[in-house]
Amino acid sequence: MSGGEASAGDRDERDRRLVVERLEAAGWEMAVGAVTLSRAALTYPRGRMVLEIERHHERPELLFNLVDPRGGELTVFPVYGDRLADTLDAIVGFQDRIGPDDYREVLRELVAACPEVYVQADEDDEPRLLIP
Repeated sequence: MSGGEASAGDRDERDRRLVVERLEAAGWEMAVGAVTLSRAALTYPRGRMVLEIERHHERPELLFNLVDPRGGELTVFPVYGDRLADTLDAIVGFQDRIGPDDYREVLRELVAACPEVYVQADEDDEPRLLIP
């Protein structure tokens, strides 16, 4: 294994641990099976919307689902690069405030913390870049 592969694996594990530790400390719960599979997949069901996050294991990206209790869902893809801690801080900062009627406004906080944020309103839609 080359040094580049080892460092990519190290970063992958470091990012996984940071996601789990930061979100669990903020009240998020590990998704069923995530511990067994060594995945960073967590849920926050106590806010105005159910929030679900899974860290992509091959790219510096999160899969962030916002589920409206009335039935709607929005998928957000924060591509965090080297700003994972800032991205997680933004999410934790609004986790109790974000709601079905104001999520667009609140997501601006995520855009300010993360280099690229894409949203997908419907699984058939193409993700689109949010501009700060």
